[in-house]
Order: sequence, then C-alpha cells, then structure tokens
Amino acid sequence: MTDHSMRPPPAGPASHRAVDTRFSPQRGRALLAAVLVVAGSAVAGGAAGLVWAAVAPRVQYQMYTLNPPTAYATNSETSAFIAADGWYCFIALAGGALLGLLAYLFAIRRYGPLPMAGVILGAIAAAYAAEWLGHQASGGPGFNHLLATSRPGTYLYAPISLGSPGALAFWPLAAAAMAGGIELVAVMRSRRQEPSGPAAMPGMDSFTTGPYPTARPDPGVTDAPQGGDNGHQVTWPEPGRNGGASQAWRPDSGLPGSGSPGSN
Repeated sequence: MTDHSMRPPPAGPASHRAVDTRFSPQRGRALLAAVLVVAGSAVAGGAAGLVWAAVAPRVQYQMYTLNPPTAYATNSETSAFIAADGWYCFIALAGGALLGLLAYLFAIRRYGPLPMAGVILGAIAAAYAAEWLGHQASGGPGFNHLLATSRPGTYLYAPISLGSPGALAFWPLAAAAMAGGIELVAVMRSRRQEPSGPAAMPGMDSFTTGPYPTARPDPGVTDAPQGGDNGHQVTWPEPGRNGGASQAWRPDSGLPGSGSPGSN
C-alpha cells in the first residue's frame, strides 16, 4: 500500500490568502503615497530653482572681441561664484527639511517605510530639478548666443551654475534628517508612555509582586471587631503558649478565646 501521509497538503484557500496580502489595499495606498511624494518633491525642486535664480548673484562679464567671442569678468575677485553655491545650499536645506516635514505628516506616519523611501528619491529629484531650472531661468540657453552677437564693450551677466556637485546632497540629507528625526522622537515618546514594571505584566498576582511571597491570613483565625478601616482587623498567627495560636476576638460571643481548638 502506498503511504499518503507524507504527501504535502494541496494548496488551498490559505495559500491564496497569503499571496493576496502582498497586494493589500494598505500596501497599494502606501505605494501611491510614495509616488505622490516623489512627484511633489520634484515640483518643489523646480520652484526652488526659480527662487535660486532670483536671489543668487551673477557674475558680470565684458565683451572684448568677436572673433572668437571672448569676454572677461569685470571683477576677478568677485564672490558671486561662491555665493551662488551658498544660496543653493541654503535653499536645499530649507526645501529638504520642508519636504521631510510634509511627507511625514501626510504619508510616513500613516503608511510607513514606502513613503520614507519616496522622500529620499523625491529629494534627489528636487536637487537636480532645482539646479537645472535655476540655470535655465537665469539665461543659460541664450548666453552663448549673446556672446556671439554682442559688440565689444558690452556687459553681460552669466547664468548661475552650481560649482560644487556635492551641494546636491543637501536636499536628501535635510529631508531624511527631518522625517527620521520626527519618527525617532515619536517612537521614544511612545516607549516612555508604555507602563513598565511587574504590575504591568499580564497574569501577575498583586499579592506576589515583591521578591518574597506575602503572608496570607490563617483560615483558623477569625476577624475581630476592633480598629481598621472597616471596623475589623485580621489577626495573624504568632508564636505563643498554645502551640503557636494567637488570641482573637470572636464576633459571636464578644469574649476572648483561643485561636485554635483545645486552648486553655
């Protein structure tokens, strides 16, 4: 006879449910939130590029010859080259921090790690969008045409450009620091609010929370109508003359008697 006990069970509804959980509505909403974060970050980077083109200083040139077209900076010691990079870094820090804050409030705290990855990708897209659009908005496409057609002695302003490519990293660094910092503070605050200690553990008896078991009343000793909050006081067995029994007031007679039978 063939033993069928070692055959694996056929795939049933449980296996289908396990596969379906990968494409749950919650996962779909998280993916959509991540895509929206990336798209919104790219748009914000373009707006930041326009701001960069408006506030960053530009280097002034003067035409000398037309064949070949040659221009020289009017002030060779100008700080406009460095100032343009400085303004880009400042805008990147502010823009990246704002992206991280908005992404956490509207996406990360609801859907978790997928929008967080979208923040990083979106901040990188914003960095390149700000650099490209800032250069275009400051006259980058037509500057070579001006060099070729301007007469000698004409003053020209060069379009802004990013001299240090490392400044692009300020966007994702600021965004990740803001979103991750808020998440870290939220986790630490929730852990502080959680109850701790033996009393908070489920199934823990309130009489045995200490290192030693708590004494319980002796079933052979009754209550006495003296003292206490409720007019009764429990007496505990103490070493005595009558085999360790204690004296207790009996509520039925009101007379002192022995805590154990046969006492004198």
